[in-house]
Amino acid sequence: MQHSPRYRMTAILSGVLLLGAGASRADDVDGATAGGWRLEHDVTLQLLHQRGHLYPPLGGGTTTYDAAELRPDLKIKCEGGACDGIRVVLKPRVWLDSESKPDGLPSQQPEHLPEGYAIVPVGSGEVGAGKHLLGWGPSMLYSPTNRLFPDNGAVTPRREISGKPMAFASLPISERGRLNLLVAEPNLDPVPGIREGGAFVLARSEWNWVTDPSATVGAVVAGGGGFQPYVGGYAQYGLGDAWTLGGEFAASRGYARRDDTGPWLTQDDNRWRWDGTLSVRYGLPSGAEIGLELIYNGYAMTRAEQANPLLAASPSSGSSPSHNRPLHPFVQNRYALLQTTWPKLFGDRRWGLTTRWQQGLDRPSTDLFAELSFSPRDDTTVYLGVSHSRVPDDLTQTRAVPRNAYLALEIHF
Repeated sequence: MQHSPRYRMTAILSGVLLLGAGASRADDVDGATAGGWRLEHDVTLQLLHQRGHLYPPLGGGTTTYDAAELRPDLKIKCEGGACDGIRVVLKPRVWLDSESKPDGLPSQQPEHLPEGYAIVPVGSGEVGAGKHLLGWGPSMLYSPTNRLFPDNGAVTPRREISGKPMAFASLPISERGRLNLLVAEPNLDPVPGIREGGAFVLARSEWNWVTDPSATVGAVVAGGGGFQPYVGGYAQYGLGDAWTLGGEFAASRGYARRDDTGPWLTQDDNRWRWDGTLSVRYGLPSGAEIGLELIYNGYAMTRAEQANPLLAASPSSGSSPSHNRPLHPFVQNRYALLQTTWPKLFGDRRWGLTTRWQQGLDRPSTDLFAELSFSPRDDTTVYLGVSHSRVPDDLTQTRAVPRNAYLALEIHF
């Protein structure tokens, strides 16, 4: 086990934070303007204690993570002159933490700069570059068309997903449609048998109808940087004010680009496979939502691969929040997901509850998650989250941390 306290302080980032806080105190607003440039900022302090129970092949025992993290979010906008419309987003992080875990598990330590990018308007469109996080589609847990960011944040809600270095553009193609392009460094951790190197390239077109009924339709073509080229699409349709239907899928000839070394992964076999989701959501007048989603994974691992801890433990998790591995995040073929959010639990906006129940349909595996929140004041929230997995003996390798709990406090300034 590693027991490695880490202490990270950056004077430059602290100076930026103090400058933003001074502007807020001077104007008593959330932004300050000087020479046509406007600074908007928000600062969050998060205190987190987490404890997980490891599965036997990793030695059993526990893994812990304790952190105090300062999260300033800065937005700088030009509102006049030659630079009109230019936006800069910076999300520096300063923290103290202590982590105890086996070497094989991903680190929970945050990034110094999860996101930092600039956007420049070009006619009716815009172009940008920097470290950026992008998401789309109606899927609740995993987006089949977005292999660059396989975790959409639902799995680890109190932690941030870091962006990846990219150049990107959003251009109008019709009154309702836009074309989105990106070229990114995928930041993949090495996996035996998978070819590394190269850029990840993606083109996505999306059309939106906001009148009743509302609808969104999108198409994606992407690949590179360790991933096979793939195509996909998604759609979402609103049925009145309460019901929403959604679907998303992607297909490729193998999941990752394979070479002649390392173990042979079935999901990377040179034949066409696909994955997808179908969902229905119901929204209540209180703001609560209940969603049911069916997930199909044509890239499922074989039983031999599921029994190999080097392959099956945390399939798509990388060594840090800004990395991942070119492996599909699900190991079975079929799943059902029931997810609920209750922002006004007990009829009180101070209480909130999120629950998630994912059930494997091929073999009996159950993953449960619940997070209870309470806000004693508008700027302060306490979170208590627990997760538990129950699987047959031959699937234990696919759950590196079958039990986990965390307590977090967030204070907004």
